[in-house]
Amino acid sequence: MKDVSRRGFMTQAAGIGVGLTGLGALSSITAAAQSTTTATGGSKPNVIIFFTDDHSAHLNCLGTTGLDTPHVDALAQEGVLFPNGFASSASCAPSRCALLTGMHCHSNGVWRNVHSPTINAPEEEFGPESSFRQREPVGVHDDIPTLPELLNEAGYYTCITDKTHLSPIWKFPFQHRFTNTIPSETKQAFGDFLEAREDKPFFIMSNVNWTHRPFLRPIINRWDKPLPDLAQVEVPGYLADNTLMRQDLAEYYRTVEMCDLTMAAYIEVLREQGLYEDTLIFFTGDQGFCYHRAKATGYDKGIRVPFIVKPPAEKPSRQSRALVSHLDILPTILDYAGLEIPENIQGKSLRPLLSADEDPLDWRDYVFAEHNAHGPNPLEYYPTRTTWDGRFHYIRHLMHERTWDEDPASLLEMDGQLPPEIYFAGPADAFPTPGWGNHAYEAAIQGKDEFPEQYRVLASIFRREHEELYDLHTDPEELHNLAEHPAYQQHLERMRAAVDAWMLETDDPGVDTRDVPRRTA
Repeated sequence: MKDVSRRGFMTQAAGIGVGLTGLGALSSITAAAQSTTTATGGSKPNVIIFFTDDHSAHLNCLGTTGLDTPHVDALAQEGVLFPNGFASSASCAPSRCALLTGMHCHSNGVWRNVHSPTINAPEEEFGPESSFRQREPVGVHDDIPTLPELLNEAGYYTCITDKTHLSPIWKFPFQHRFTNTIPSETKQAFGDFLEAREDKPFFIMSNVNWTHRPFLRPIINRWDKPLPDLAQVEVPGYLADNTLMRQDLAEYYRTVEMCDLTMAAYIEVLREQGLYEDTLIFFTGDQGFCYHRAKATGYDKGIRVPFIVKPPAEKPSRQSRALVSHLDILPTILDYAGLEIPENIQGKSLRPLLSADEDPLDWRDYVFAEHNAHGPNPLEYYPTRTTWDGRFHYIRHLMHERTWDEDPASLLEMDGQLPPEIYFAGPADAFPTPGWGNHAYEAAIQGKDEFPEQYRVLASIFRREHEELYDLHTDPEELHNLAEHPAYQQHLERMRAAVDAWMLETDDPGVDTRDVPRRTA
Protein backbone atom coordinates (compact mmCIF):
# COMPACT_ATOMS: atom_id res chain seq x y z
CA MET A 1 0.00 0.00 0.00
CA LYS A 2 1.43 3.38 -0.97
CA ASP A 3 0.73 6.18 1.49
CA VAL A 4 2.09 9.73 1.25
CA SER A 5 1.19 11.92 4.21
CA ARG A 6 -0.12 15.46 3.80
CA ARG A 7 2.71 16.67 6.05
CA GLY A 8 5.18 15.13 3.62
CA PHE A 9 3.39 16.80 0.76
CA MET A 10 3.83 20.24 2.30
CA THR A 11 7.59 19.91 1.95
CA GLN A 12 7.39 18.34 -1.51
CA ALA A 13 5.10 21.04 -2.87
CA ALA A 14 7.29 23.94 -1.80
CA GLY A 15 9.06 23.99 -5.15
CA ILE A 16 6.83 21.90 -7.38
CA GLY A 17 4.26 23.11 -9.89
CA VAL A 18 1.20 20.90 -10.04
CA GLY A 19 0.00 21.51 -13.57
CA LEU A 20 -1.22 18.33 -15.29
CA THR A 21 -1.59 17.02 -18.84
CA GLY A 22 -45.51 17.00 -3.16
CA LEU A 23 -46.10 14.75 -0.06
CA GLY A 24 -46.96 11.85 -2.36
CA ALA A 25 -43.23 11.55 -2.90
CA LEU A 26 -42.69 10.77 0.79
CA SER A 27 -43.87 7.23 0.17
CA SER A 28 -40.79 6.75 -2.02
CA ILE A 29 -38.29 7.52 0.74
CA THR A 30 -37.84 3.82 1.47
CA ALA A 31 -38.63 2.59 -2.05
CA ALA A 32 -35.80 1.98 -4.53
CA ALA A 33 -35.72 0.45 -7.96
CA GLN A 34 -34.42 -3.11 -8.10
CA SER A 35 -32.10 -4.20 -10.92
CA THR A 36 -30.83 -7.59 -11.99
CA THR A 37 -28.68 -6.44 -14.91
CA THR A 38 -25.86 -3.95 -15.10
CA ALA A 39 -25.25 -1.11 -17.52
CA THR A 40 -22.53 -3.06 -19.31
CA GLY A 41 -24.51 -6.22 -20.00
CA GLY A 42 -23.65 -8.22 -16.89
CA SER A 43 -20.18 -7.08 -15.77
CA LYS A 44 -20.05 -4.94 -12.66
CA PRO A 45 -18.93 -1.36 -13.36
CA ASN A 46 -16.02 0.24 -11.56
CA VAL A 47 -17.06 3.09 -9.26
CA ILE A 48 -15.33 6.27 -8.03
CA ILE A 49 -16.79 8.88 -5.69
CA PHE A 50 -14.81 12.12 -5.59
CA PHE A 51 -15.88 13.59 -2.25
CA THR A 52 -14.53 17.08 -1.64
CA ASP A 53 -14.43 18.64 1.81
CA ASP A 54 -16.36 21.79 2.81
CA HIS A 55 -17.32 22.59 -0.79
CA SER A 56 -20.53 24.42 -1.61
CA ALA A 57 -21.97 24.43 -5.14
CA HIS A 58 -19.03 26.35 -6.60
CA LEU A 59 -17.76 25.20 -10.00
CA ASN A 60 -17.27 26.96 -13.28
CA CYS A 61 -19.99 24.77 -14.82
CA LEU A 62 -22.34 25.98 -12.06
CA GLY A 63 -21.70 29.59 -13.05
CA THR A 64 -19.15 30.54 -10.40
CA THR A 65 -17.02 33.40 -11.75
CA GLY A 66 -13.29 33.62 -11.13
CA LEU A 67 -13.03 29.83 -10.76
CA ASP A 68 -11.31 27.53 -13.27
CA THR A 69 -12.43 23.87 -13.04
CA PRO A 70 -12.00 22.50 -16.59
CA HIS A 71 -11.73 18.82 -15.72
CA VAL A 72 -14.82 18.70 -13.51
CA ASP A 73 -16.65 20.77 -16.13
CA ALA A 74 -15.68 18.16 -18.74
CA LEU A 75 -17.04 15.40 -16.51
CA ALA A 76 -20.33 17.30 -16.30
CA GLN A 77 -20.41 17.49 -20.11
CA GLU A 78 -20.18 13.69 -20.28
CA GLY A 79 -22.67 13.00 -17.50
CA VAL A 80 -25.50 14.71 -15.67
CA LEU A 81 -25.04 17.93 -13.70
CA PHE A 82 -27.46 18.34 -10.79
CA PRO A 83 -27.65 21.99 -9.61
CA ASN A 84 -30.14 20.82 -6.97
CA GLY A 85 -27.79 18.36 -5.29
CA PHE A 86 -27.82 18.22 -1.50
CA ALA A 87 -25.89 16.70 1.37
CA SER A 88 -28.14 14.98 3.88
CA SER A 89 -26.19 16.51 6.75
CA ALA A 90 -23.97 19.56 7.10
CA SER A 91 -21.12 17.98 9.10
CA CYS A 92 -18.35 15.67 7.94
CA ALA A 93 -18.94 12.31 9.65
CA PRO A 94 -22.76 12.41 9.52
CA SER A 95 -22.57 13.28 5.82
CA ARG A 96 -20.10 10.49 5.01
CA CYS A 97 -21.94 7.85 7.01
CA ALA A 98 -25.24 8.91 5.42
CA LEU A 99 -23.75 8.48 1.93
CA LEU A 100 -22.26 5.07 2.78
CA THR A 101 -25.49 3.75 4.34
CA GLY A 102 -28.10 5.47 2.15
CA MET A 103 -29.81 6.59 5.35
CA HIS A 104 -30.27 9.87 7.22
CA CYS A 105 -27.94 10.30 10.16
CA HIS A 106 -30.75 10.20 12.72
CA SER A 107 -31.64 6.78 11.24
CA ASN A 108 -28.17 5.26 10.91
CA GLY A 109 -26.84 6.42 14.29
CA VAL A 110 -24.07 8.89 13.33
CA TRP A 111 -25.63 12.20 14.33
CA ARG A 112 -22.38 14.11 15.04
CA ASN A 113 -18.73 14.07 14.06
CA VAL A 114 -16.87 11.06 15.40
CA HIS A 115 -13.37 10.02 16.37
CA SER A 116 -11.81 7.50 13.98
CA PRO A 117 -8.30 6.42 12.92
CA THR A 118 -6.29 8.45 10.44
CA ILE A 119 -5.83 6.97 7.00
CA ASN A 120 -2.29 5.76 7.77
CA ALA A 121 -2.99 4.40 11.29
CA PRO A 122 -1.80 0.87 12.18
CA GLU A 123 -3.88 -1.86 10.58
CA GLU A 124 -5.27 -3.08 13.90
CA GLU A 125 -7.03 0.26 14.38
CA PHE A 126 -9.36 -0.58 11.48
CA GLY A 127 -10.62 -3.89 12.89
CA PRO A 128 -13.01 -4.91 15.67
CA GLU A 129 -10.20 -4.62 18.25
CA SER A 130 -9.63 -0.95 17.41
CA SER A 131 -9.03 1.37 20.36
CA PHE A 132 -11.94 3.42 19.04
CA ARG A 133 -14.32 0.73 20.31
CA GLN A 134 -13.91 2.27 23.76
CA ARG A 135 -13.23 5.86 22.69
CA GLU A 136 -16.25 6.52 20.45
CA PRO A 137 -19.81 5.51 21.46
CA VAL A 138 -21.49 7.06 18.40
CA GLY A 139 -21.60 4.92 15.27
CA VAL A 140 -23.65 3.22 12.58
CA HIS A 141 -25.96 0.57 14.04
CA ASP A 142 -24.65 -2.98 13.59
CA ASP A 143 -27.75 -4.12 11.72
CA ILE A 144 -27.32 -1.53 8.95
CA PRO A 145 -25.21 -2.67 5.98
CA THR A 146 -22.65 -0.20 4.68
CA LEU A 147 -21.58 0.26 1.08
CA PRO A 148 -18.07 -1.24 1.50
CA GLU A 149 -19.58 -4.25 3.26
CA LEU A 150 -22.03 -4.80 0.41
CA LEU A 151 -19.43 -4.31 -2.31
CA ASN A 152 -16.78 -6.44 -0.63
CA GLU A 153 -19.31 -9.27 -0.46
CA ALA A 154 -20.08 -8.77 -4.17
CA GLY A 155 -16.43 -9.19 -5.14
CA TYR A 156 -15.32 -5.56 -5.41
CA TYR A 157 -11.89 -4.34 -4.33
CA THR A 158 -12.59 -1.28 -2.18
CA CYS A 159 -10.49 1.74 -1.25
CA ILE A 160 -10.71 4.99 0.71
CA THR A 161 -8.34 7.96 0.64
CA ASP A 162 -7.21 10.81 2.88
CA LYS A 163 -9.59 10.57 5.84
CA THR A 164 -12.08 8.25 7.46
CA HIS A 165 -14.48 10.13 9.79
CA LEU A 166 -16.46 6.89 9.96
CA SER A 167 -17.69 4.98 13.01
CA PRO A 168 -17.44 2.25 14.01
CA ILE A 169 -14.51 1.94 11.66
CA TRP A 170 -14.84 -1.85 11.30
CA LYS A 171 -18.28 -1.34 9.73
CA PHE A 172 -16.44 0.29 6.81
CA PRO A 173 -13.95 -2.44 5.80
CA PHE A 174 -12.16 -0.75 2.92
CA GLN A 175 -9.40 -3.06 1.69
CA HIS A 176 -6.95 -0.39 0.51
CA ARG A 177 -6.02 3.12 1.62
CA PHE A 178 -3.82 5.93 0.33
CA THR A 179 -3.49 9.73 0.39
CA ASN A 180 -4.08 12.21 -2.44
CA THR A 181 -1.11 14.57 -2.76
CA ILE A 182 0.28 16.35 -5.82
CA PRO A 183 -1.23 14.94 -9.04
CA SER A 184 1.87 12.97 -10.08
CA GLU A 185 1.95 11.20 -6.70
CA THR A 186 -1.81 10.64 -6.80
CA LYS A 187 -1.51 9.05 -10.25
CA GLN A 188 1.10 6.64 -8.92
CA ALA A 189 -0.95 5.74 -5.82
CA PHE A 190 -4.08 5.18 -7.88
CA GLY A 191 -2.13 3.05 -10.34
CA ASP A 192 -0.77 0.95 -7.46
CA PHE A 193 -4.33 0.44 -6.24
CA LEU A 194 -5.49 -0.67 -9.68
CA GLU A 195 -2.64 -3.16 -9.86
CA ALA A 196 -3.44 -4.53 -6.39
CA ARG A 197 -7.07 -5.20 -7.31
CA GLU A 198 -6.00 -7.84 -9.85
CA ASP A 199 -9.10 -8.65 -11.92
CA LYS A 200 -11.76 -7.43 -9.49
CA PRO A 201 -14.08 -4.49 -10.18
CA PHE A 202 -13.11 -1.61 -7.94
CA PHE A 203 -14.78 0.98 -5.75
CA ILE A 204 -12.88 3.96 -4.42
CA MET A 205 -14.12 6.75 -2.19
CA SER A 206 -11.60 9.46 -2.96
CA ASN A 207 -11.92 12.01 -0.18
CA VAL A 208 -10.28 15.20 -1.45
CA ASN A 209 -9.32 17.47 1.43
CA TRP A 210 -7.81 20.57 -0.16
CA THR A 211 -10.94 22.63 0.49
CA HIS A 212 -10.87 21.94 4.25
CA ARG A 213 -9.33 24.62 6.45
CA PRO A 214 -6.60 25.42 7.15
CA PHE A 215 -5.77 25.69 3.47
CA LEU A 216 -2.28 24.34 2.78
CA ARG A 217 0.02 27.28 2.10
CA PRO A 218 2.00 25.46 -0.64
CA ILE A 219 -1.24 25.23 -2.59
CA ILE A 220 -2.14 28.87 -1.99
CA ASN A 221 1.30 30.44 -2.44
CA ARG A 222 3.43 28.14 -4.60
CA TRP A 223 1.21 26.98 -7.42
CA ASP A 224 2.38 27.75 -10.96
CA LYS A 225 -0.38 30.29 -11.59
CA PRO A 226 -1.56 33.31 -9.60
CA LEU A 227 -4.57 33.35 -7.31
CA PRO A 228 -7.90 34.05 -8.97
CA ASP A 229 -8.31 37.73 -9.83
CA LEU A 230 -9.95 39.37 -6.80
CA ALA A 231 -12.07 41.48 -9.13
CA GLN A 232 -13.52 38.30 -10.65
CA VAL A 233 -14.23 36.55 -7.35
CA GLU A 234 -17.93 36.00 -6.78
CA VAL A 235 -18.84 37.08 -3.25
CA PRO A 236 -22.07 35.47 -1.98
CA GLY A 237 -24.60 38.18 -1.20
CA TYR A 238 -24.79 37.37 2.50
CA LEU A 239 -21.06 38.06 2.99
CA ALA A 240 -19.42 41.48 3.17
CA ASP A 241 -17.88 42.34 -0.20
CA ASN A 242 -14.57 43.83 0.86
CA THR A 243 -10.92 43.08 0.08
CA LEU A 244 -10.44 40.80 3.09
CA MET A 245 -13.41 38.67 2.09
CA ARG A 246 -12.36 38.50 -1.56
CA GLN A 247 -8.85 37.43 -0.59
CA ASP A 248 -10.23 34.63 1.58
CA LEU A 249 -12.60 33.47 -1.15
CA ALA A 250 -9.77 33.53 -3.70
CA GLU A 251 -7.84 31.12 -1.50
CA TYR A 252 -10.90 28.88 -1.20
CA TYR A 253 -11.29 28.98 -4.99
CA ARG A 254 -7.65 27.96 -5.36
CA THR A 255 -8.30 24.84 -3.28
CA VAL A 256 -11.35 24.00 -5.42
CA GLU A 257 -9.09 24.23 -8.47
CA MET A 258 -6.69 21.81 -6.79
CA CYS A 259 -9.59 19.37 -6.33
CA ASP A 260 -10.15 19.68 -10.08
CA LEU A 261 -6.53 18.70 -10.76
CA THR A 262 -6.73 15.80 -8.31
CA MET A 263 -9.73 14.36 -10.12
CA ALA A 264 -7.93 14.88 -13.42
CA ALA A 265 -5.08 12.66 -12.22
CA TYR A 266 -7.53 9.78 -11.74
CA ILE A 267 -9.23 10.39 -15.08
CA GLU A 268 -5.89 10.32 -16.88
CA VAL A 269 -5.06 6.91 -15.39
CA LEU A 270 -8.52 5.57 -16.23
CA ARG A 271 -8.15 6.66 -19.85
CA GLU A 272 -4.61 5.25 -20.09
CA GLN A 273 -5.85 1.86 -18.88
CA GLY A 274 -9.04 1.85 -20.95
CA LEU A 275 -11.28 1.96 -17.86
CA TYR A 276 -12.91 5.37 -18.17
CA GLU A 277 -15.94 4.46 -20.28
CA ASP A 278 -17.06 1.65 -17.98
CA THR A 279 -16.57 3.54 -14.70
CA LEU A 280 -19.47 5.08 -12.78
CA ILE A 281 -18.15 8.41 -11.46
CA PHE A 282 -19.61 10.79 -8.88
CA PHE A 283 -18.27 14.24 -8.00
CA THR A 284 -19.80 15.91 -4.95
CA GLY A 285 -18.96 17.66 -1.68
CA ASP A 286 -19.55 16.43 1.85
CA GLN A 287 -21.13 19.73 3.00
CA GLY A 288 -20.99 23.45 2.35
CA PHE A 289 -17.95 25.70 2.49
CA CYS A 290 -16.47 26.78 5.81
CA TYR A 291 -18.02 30.18 6.44
CA HIS A 292 -20.61 31.30 8.95
CA ARG A 293 -24.17 30.34 8.02
CA ALA A 294 -22.87 27.51 5.84
CA LYS A 295 -20.92 24.49 7.14
CA ALA A 296 -22.65 22.80 10.11
CA THR A 297 -25.94 24.64 9.53
CA GLY A 298 -29.14 23.93 7.64
CA TYR A 299 -28.85 26.96 5.36
CA ASP A 300 -28.55 26.55 1.61
CA LYS A 301 -24.80 27.24 1.61
CA GLY A 302 -24.37 24.46 4.17
CA ILE A 303 -26.22 21.65 2.40
CA ARG A 304 -26.25 22.44 -1.36
CA VAL A 305 -23.16 20.86 -2.89
CA PRO A 306 -21.73 20.16 -6.35
CA PHE A 307 -23.29 16.98 -7.70
CA ILE A 308 -22.23 15.36 -10.99
CA VAL A 309 -22.73 11.76 -12.11
CA LYS A 310 -21.16 10.11 -15.17
CA PRO A 311 -22.76 6.71 -15.76
CA PRO A 312 -20.84 3.82 -17.33
CA ALA A 313 -21.11 3.25 -21.07
CA GLU A 314 -23.33 6.32 -21.49
CA LYS A 315 -22.78 10.02 -22.17
CA PRO A 316 -26.09 11.71 -21.35
CA SER A 317 -24.57 15.23 -21.31
CA ARG A 318 -27.41 17.14 -19.74
CA GLN A 319 -28.42 19.19 -16.72
CA SER A 320 -31.16 17.90 -14.45
CA ARG A 321 -33.27 20.09 -12.16
CA ALA A 322 -34.32 17.04 -10.12
CA LEU A 323 -33.87 17.16 -6.35
CA VAL A 324 -31.12 14.69 -5.47
CA SER A 325 -29.39 13.71 -2.25
CA HIS A 326 -26.28 11.90 -1.09
CA LEU A 327 -28.68 9.18 0.05
CA ASP A 328 -29.24 8.38 -3.63
CA ILE A 329 -25.62 7.44 -4.31
CA LEU A 330 -25.58 4.02 -2.60
CA PRO A 331 -28.74 2.69 -4.31
CA THR A 332 -27.45 4.04 -7.63
CA ILE A 333 -24.21 2.09 -7.27
CA LEU A 334 -26.01 -1.10 -6.29
CA ASP A 335 -28.45 -0.64 -9.17
CA TYR A 336 -25.69 -0.36 -11.78
CA ALA A 337 -23.83 -3.29 -10.19
CA GLY A 338 -26.94 -5.48 -10.44
CA LEU A 339 -27.10 -5.93 -6.65
CA GLU A 340 -30.16 -6.03 -4.45
CA ILE A 341 -30.93 -2.75 -2.72
CA PRO A 342 -31.59 -3.29 1.02
CA GLU A 343 -35.05 -2.38 2.27
CA ASN A 344 -33.67 0.06 4.85
CA ILE A 345 -32.34 2.44 2.16
CA GLN A 346 -33.95 5.91 2.30
CA GLY A 347 -32.60 7.17 -1.02
CA LYS A 348 -33.49 6.33 -4.63
CA SER A 349 -31.39 5.07 -7.50
CA LEU A 350 -30.53 7.92 -9.85
CA ARG A 351 -30.48 5.59 -12.83
CA PRO A 352 -33.83 6.84 -14.23
CA LEU A 353 -32.35 10.35 -14.30
CA LEU A 354 -29.07 9.22 -15.83
CA SER A 355 -30.62 7.23 -18.66
CA ALA A 356 -33.40 9.65 -19.66
CA ASP A 357 -33.39 12.72 -21.87
CA GLU A 358 -35.52 14.62 -19.36
CA ASP A 359 -36.54 14.36 -15.72
CA PRO A 360 -39.44 12.04 -14.82
CA LEU A 361 -42.41 14.04 -13.57
CA ASP A 362 -42.84 11.81 -10.53
CA TRP A 363 -39.23 11.88 -9.34
CA ARG A 364 -39.38 13.69 -5.97
CA ASP A 365 -41.26 16.66 -4.51
CA TYR A 366 -38.99 17.37 -1.54
CA VAL A 367 -35.43 16.74 -0.47
CA PHE A 368 -34.56 16.67 3.25
CA ALA A 369 -31.48 17.34 5.35
CA GLU A 370 -30.53 17.81 8.98
CA HIS A 371 -27.89 18.97 11.41
CA ASN A 372 -27.56 17.96 15.05
CA ALA A 373 -24.08 18.78 16.33
CA HIS A 374 -20.70 19.31 14.75
CA GLY A 375 -18.70 17.73 17.54
CA PRO A 376 -19.12 15.95 20.89
CA ASN A 377 -19.15 19.16 22.99
CA PRO A 378 -22.72 19.26 24.43
CA LEU A 379 -22.80 23.02 23.86
CA GLU A 380 -22.61 22.39 20.10
CA TYR A 381 -25.88 20.47 20.05
CA TYR A 382 -28.39 22.43 17.97
CA PRO A 383 -30.75 20.15 16.01
CA THR A 384 -32.12 21.49 12.75
CA ARG A 385 -34.40 19.93 10.14
CA THR A 386 -34.80 21.33 6.65
CA THR A 387 -36.49 20.69 3.31
CA TRP A 388 -36.43 22.19 -0.18
CA ASP A 389 -39.02 21.80 -2.93
CA GLY A 390 -37.16 23.37 -5.84
CA ARG A 391 -38.13 26.90 -4.90
CA PHE A 392 -38.85 27.27 -1.19
CA HIS A 393 -36.42 26.34 1.55
CA TYR A 394 -37.85 25.63 4.99
CA ILE A 395 -35.67 25.39 8.12
CA ARG A 396 -36.79 24.35 11.60
CA HIS A 397 -34.48 24.91 14.57
CA LEU A 398 -35.58 22.46 17.25
CA MET A 399 -33.65 24.26 20.02
CA HIS A 400 -34.07 27.84 18.83
CA GLU A 401 -34.18 29.04 22.42
CA ARG A 402 -30.41 28.54 22.60
CA THR A 403 -28.85 31.95 21.93
CA TRP A 404 -25.70 33.97 22.55
CA ASP A 405 -26.58 37.59 23.25
CA GLU A 406 -23.20 39.33 23.40
CA ASP A 407 -21.80 41.74 20.81
CA PRO A 408 -20.55 39.66 17.81
CA ALA A 409 -17.59 42.02 17.45
CA SER A 410 -16.36 41.03 20.93
CA LEU A 411 -15.07 37.73 19.55
CA LEU A 412 -12.32 39.62 17.73
CA GLU A 413 -11.04 40.93 21.06
CA MET A 414 -10.56 37.52 22.69
CA ASP A 415 -7.25 36.52 21.06
CA GLY A 416 -8.83 33.35 19.75
CA GLN A 417 -9.98 32.14 23.17
CA LEU A 418 -13.62 32.05 22.20
CA PRO A 419 -16.35 31.00 24.66
CA PRO A 420 -17.45 27.40 24.02
CA GLU A 421 -21.12 28.39 24.23
CA ILE A 422 -20.96 30.04 20.78
CA TYR A 423 -20.32 26.83 18.86
CA PHE A 424 -23.96 25.89 18.44
CA ALA A 425 -23.86 28.62 15.76
CA GLY A 426 -21.17 26.95 13.65
CA PRO A 427 -17.89 25.02 13.75
CA ALA A 428 -14.69 26.42 15.24
CA ASP A 429 -13.13 26.82 11.79
CA ALA A 430 -15.89 29.27 10.79
CA PHE A 431 -14.93 31.66 13.59
CA PRO A 432 -11.84 33.83 14.24
CA THR A 433 -9.95 31.04 16.00
CA PRO A 434 -6.17 30.53 15.69
CA GLY A 435 -4.87 28.15 13.08
CA TRP A 436 -7.91 27.92 10.81
CA GLY A 437 -7.20 31.00 8.66
CA ASN A 438 -10.83 32.03 8.19
CA HIS A 439 -11.29 35.80 7.70
CA ALA A 440 -14.97 35.94 6.76
CA TYR A 441 -16.17 36.73 10.28
CA GLU A 442 -13.59 39.51 10.61
CA ALA A 443 -14.56 40.84 7.16
CA ALA A 444 -18.20 41.12 8.26
CA ILE A 445 -17.23 43.01 11.41
CA GLN A 446 -14.95 45.35 9.46
CA GLY A 447 -17.73 45.96 6.93
CA LYS A 448 -20.45 46.60 9.51
CA ASP A 449 -21.12 50.16 8.35
CA GLU A 450 -20.67 49.62 4.62
CA PHE A 451 -22.53 46.29 4.58
CA PRO A 452 -25.12 46.49 7.39
CA GLU A 453 -27.32 43.74 5.93
CA GLN A 454 -24.43 41.30 5.85
CA TYR A 455 -23.58 42.22 9.43
CA ARG A 456 -27.20 41.61 10.45
CA VAL A 457 -27.01 38.14 8.88
CA LEU A 458 -23.80 37.43 10.80
CA ALA A 459 -25.42 38.47 14.10
CA SER A 460 -28.48 36.33 13.34
CA ILE A 461 -26.51 33.08 13.59
CA PHE A 462 -26.54 33.51 17.37
CA ARG A 463 -30.29 34.23 17.64
CA ARG A 464 -32.36 32.18 15.19
CA GLU A 465 -36.09 31.95 14.75
CA HIS A 466 -37.90 28.67 15.33
CA GLU A 467 -38.87 28.51 11.65
CA GLU A 468 -37.37 30.11 8.56
CA LEU A 469 -38.75 30.13 5.02
CA TYR A 470 -36.94 31.46 1.98
CA ASP A 471 -37.94 31.83 -1.66
CA LEU A 472 -34.70 30.98 -3.44
CA HIS A 473 -36.07 32.15 -6.79
CA THR A 474 -36.19 35.74 -5.54
CA ASP A 475 -33.81 35.52 -2.57
CA PRO A 476 -31.02 33.01 -3.33
CA GLU A 477 -28.87 34.30 -0.46
CA GLU A 478 -31.63 33.68 2.10
CA LEU A 479 -31.68 37.21 3.46
CA HIS A 480 -35.44 37.59 4.04
CA ASN A 481 -37.26 35.14 6.29
CA LEU A 482 -40.84 34.79 5.03
CA ALA A 483 -42.10 32.54 7.84
CA GLU A 484 -44.28 35.29 9.31
CA HIS A 485 -45.22 36.96 6.02
CA PRO A 486 -49.00 36.64 5.51
CA ALA A 487 -48.69 35.99 1.78
CA TYR A 488 -46.54 32.89 2.33
CA GLN A 489 -48.47 31.06 5.06
CA GLN A 490 -49.76 28.42 2.64
CA HIS A 491 -46.19 27.56 1.60
CA LEU A 492 -45.06 27.58 5.24
CA GLU A 493 -47.80 25.16 6.26
CA ARG A 494 -47.07 22.87 3.30
CA MET A 495 -43.34 22.73 4.00
CA ARG A 496 -43.94 22.30 7.72
CA ALA A 497 -46.24 19.34 7.01
CA ALA A 498 -43.62 17.79 4.72
CA VAL A 499 -41.00 17.89 7.49
CA ASP A 500 -43.49 16.50 10.02
CA ALA A 501 -44.31 13.59 7.73
CA TRP A 502 -40.64 12.91 6.95
CA MET A 503 -39.68 12.92 10.63
CA LEU A 504 -42.52 10.54 11.41
CA GLU A 505 -41.75 8.15 8.55
CA THR A 506 -38.02 7.98 9.36
CA ASP A 507 -38.52 7.68 13.16
CA ASP A 508 -36.68 10.93 13.76
CA PRO A 509 -36.35 11.45 17.54
CA GLY A 510 -35.98 15.21 17.01
CA VAL A 511 -34.36 16.92 19.98
CA ASP A 512 -33.56 13.51 21.52
CA THR A 513 -31.24 12.30 18.74
CA ARG A 514 -28.23 12.24 21.07
CA ASP A 515 -30.05 9.94 23.50
CA VAL A 516 -30.67 7.11 21.01
CA PRO A 517 -28.27 4.26 21.90
CA ARG A 518 -26.29 2.51 19.19
CA ARG A 519 -27.74 -0.90 18.28
CA THR A 520 -25.07 -3.58 18.56
CA ALA A 521 -25.04 -7.22 17.56
